[in-house]
Amino acid sequence: MKKSVLVILLLVIIIATLISSAAPPQIIKSRLEIRNKSQQRVMISLQGAGRFYYLVVDPVQEKIFTVAPQIYSHTTWACGRSTSGTLNMNDNVRLVFTRCGDIAANKGAPTQEKIHINDSPGETVHWRYFNYR
Repeated sequence: MKKSVLVILLLVIIIATLISSAAPPQIIKSRLEIRNKSQQRVMISLQGAGRFYYLVVDPVQEKIFTVAPQIYSHTTWACGRSTSGTLNMNDNVRLVFTRCGDIAANKGAPTQEKIHINDSPGETVHWRYFNYR
């Protein structure tokens, strides 16, 4: 009797292990929210390890994208200019593009970055894009 209970218990454990290993892996994505408050279209290309995204947000619109979490090289076009650098998408990110021509400090919520293409220092920019949860 004890032997049959032990065999049944062992079979249940083996079956449970096989079922849990057969479950599809959970796909993890990061949320990228882009708020375009400018009067021109904003375009961002993201290039990472085996990934490429080309994101477009029309004037005075906002969009939410989901991307694979990693650090990307980005090229951003806004207000008639372009800049490049990196974007850490290992967590959720919100980017707010201000009106073209506005030069202002990055004031506002501490969990977002306000992008001013006009005040970017030089050709390559590694903005401190803030993450939010």
